[in-house]
Amino acid sequence: MSISILHTADNHLDPKISRYRYRLMDRKRDFWSVFKEIIDYTLKYKPNIMLISGDLFDRVDPRNPPRTKVIQAFRSIHENGTKIFMISGNHDGAKSISEGMSPLSEIAATGYAEFFSSVDEVECKHIRIADLDVCISGISYDHEAKINSNPLENKRIPVEGDINIFMFHYSLEKFRSRYMYSEPIVFPSSFPKNLHYIACGHVHRYMCKRYGETLLCYPGSSERLSFQEERDREKGFIYLEVGLNGVEKINFIPVKARPMKSIKINISENISNPSYYIVDLLNKYANKNIIFRAVVEGELSLEALQKYDRNEIFRKLVDKFFILDIVDDKLILKNIDIIPPDDSYRSPIQEFKKYMETLIEKERDEERKKLWEDVREMGERKLREAGGF
Repeated sequence: MSISILHTADNHLDPKISRYRYRLMDRKRDFWSVFKEIIDYTLKYKPNIMLISGDLFDRVDPRNPPRTKVIQAFRSIHENGTKIFMISGNHDGAKSISEGMSPLSEIAATGYAEFFSSVDEVECKHIRIADLDVCISGISYDHEAKINSNPLENKRIPVEGDINIFMFHYSLEKFRSRYMYSEPIVFPSSFPKNLHYIACGHVHRYMCKRYGETLLCYPGSSERLSFQEERDREKGFIYLEVGLNGVEKINFIPVKARPMKSIKINISENISNPSYYIVDLLNKYANKNIIFRAVVEGELSLEALQKYDRNEIFRKLVDKFFILDIVDDKLILKNIDIIPPDDSYRSPIQEFKKYMETLIEKERDEERKKLWEDVREMGERKLREAGGF
């Protein structure tokens, strides 16, 4: 006897995207499109259980359209016989009283899904599937957990069913994310015996590890959120079958996530016109389906730097890619006599970045900190466009 489970996490619906504003809604649709693939698969194959291990939404205040579409999709899944269980992650879990509650609470209020909202204690729900008692438990992400602390320490994880499943949204000691030195870390010693499956979220790559008879898996994100995930070969979700003796079958199901590619371009003095050179080079990579990033770096004289026009490059190439991102903050002016050879000189963009980083570091309110980060990004972009290297 066995049960079927679909496990997904880190869908990041309705993402906050400030860098690609000219394709903002198109990029938001990418995240819904891959999630729709997961919904359609669930409706077609009718697993007994659907697990969403945090960060269904990219933020605690998603817009009404994606909320509505999720509720409509969950209603169809619920009516199709699949039970949905959710926990909140670091993105869609409320960080403070002022943020109110997670948007998952609203979805759970419809009755189409079960939400384990507690960040302090593991919550549990028993369901009957055929002759099996299935114990599903979970805990949501705790924003108050200290760096490098174990958020599951002294937490009771129930193993009361014929089949026992646990959900969490943190990095594991063996599978740390890129925030590994600034976040809480789960240690395997927290897991009791007799757990059949641990459904994890937060790490954006597909990974699995066995602890005795227990299988622990991260399905990874369903869409690439940043160029940190450029080299992730595939994005998708997990479909598995679990019996009394553990996981009997597991498949990773890929989705059509948007590809990303980045290259570095080093500009030297012997290039007569940097703008023409970059345009010619990037034309070779033209692909209207891809998110492309060109990282331009080098040390140029003032005369050579004056021939570099970021706006001109962008205008000539923007239609050649789904999204084009040109990063040139490492393109610097070669030292000349009027500039002191010490640290007392900073360019306008360097001075602005230093000032904004000071404000961000001092800010304790998370909402205001995000605002300052947006101001910094927008200010750097405007200074680059104006030539304030």
